[in-house]
Amino acid sequence: MNFLRSTFCFLLVILVSSSCGYNLAGYGSALPPHIRAISIPVFKNSSSEPNIQKDATDAIRRAFISDGRLKVMSSSKSDLLMRGTLMNYQLRGVAFSSEDSAEEYIVRLGIQVEAYDQIKKKIIFNQKFTTQWNYRSTSSVVDSESAKYTALKEAYKDLADRLVSITIEQF
Repeated sequence: MNFLRSTFCFLLVILVSSSCGYNLAGYGSALPPHIRAISIPVFKNSSSEPNIQKDATDAIRRAFISDGRLKVMSSSKSDLLMRGTLMNYQLRGVAFSSEDSAEEYIVRLGIQVEAYDQIKKKIIFNQKFTTQWNYRSTSSVVDSESAKYTALKEAYKDLADRLVSITIEQF
């Protein structure tokens, strides 16, 4: 009986001490405790593609709302102001058919983002971010445009997730 009790205690100690340290998203923050709310005005657009800044900004807002560690509010009520400019939009064919028509494209986005602490009156970070996503084109214009739109949404989501990570977790 003593052997069983010792073995059980030994196994219990190993199980408790072998925890991997994994944390769920939405817990912890490297931000100062006074920052609880963020404002994300519509990004400016300096790229060659008109009107894509609103979709990019909406994706970033949704990512912060989904994360839940910062409340998304108006500029006058927020502790942190995130301003950005869509600097670059490129659409490039990367795979071609035997007739020399593009079958696969890469859409590349570049943004410049500044996070400003409105309480302490200082810039937390000012960085450029880029992402790219590929999609396949078909002979159907509607299907190709749909694939392009889906690729853009994925690129926005990638940028948004990275912004949440760099803002809140500082990596």
